[in-house]
Amino acid sequence: MTILNIIVYPDETLAAKAVDLTKADILSGKIQTLIEDMKDTCHALGGLGLAACQVGSDANLCVYRTSLGFDVLINPEVTSLKEKMNSKGEGCLSIPEQYYNVRRFKKITLKGLDEHAEPVEIMTKSKAVAKMLQHEIDHLNGITIADKGKRVQ
Repeated sequence: MTILNIIVYPDETLAAKAVDLTKADILSGKIQTLIEDMKDTCHALGGLGLAACQVGSDANLCVYRTSLGFDVLINPEVTSLKEKMNSKGEGCLSIPEQYYNVRRFKKITLKGLDEHAEPVEIMTKSKAVAKMLQHEIDHLNGITIADKGKRVQ
C-alpha cells in the first residue's frame, strides 16, 4: 500500500491537460501500479475521487469511489450533459480547507476505458456521482474548482 503525495494548488502540474493512454500503456506495470496507488491514496485521504495529475502524473485517468470500492476511468469523454445545477461547497484534495460553488450538470453520460483497457459507458443516476465525475474530468483537462468556481467564505 503506497500513499502518494498530493499536488497542491496552484502547482502548474494541475493546469496541464492529461495525455491519453494506449491499451499497451494501460496494461503496463507502471500504469497498473499507479492505479492501485491512487486507489490507496484516495481511500487513505477519504477522497471521493482522484485524478492522476493530483499525484504528479500526466496520465488521462482517474479513480473514484463507488459503493463497492473504487472504479477507474481512463481517457474519459463526456458525450451528454443535462440539467445545469450549482454544486455548493465543493472541495478538493489539491485545495485543502477551501470550498467552491461550481456550475455543474445533474446528469452526464461519458465513455472511456476501464483499468483493463475495456470500453465503458457511464450514465450517472445521481447528482453526487455526476458532480464528482465532472470534477475529476475537469482535473484531467487542467481545470480546478478554483479556476471554475466561486470560493465560499
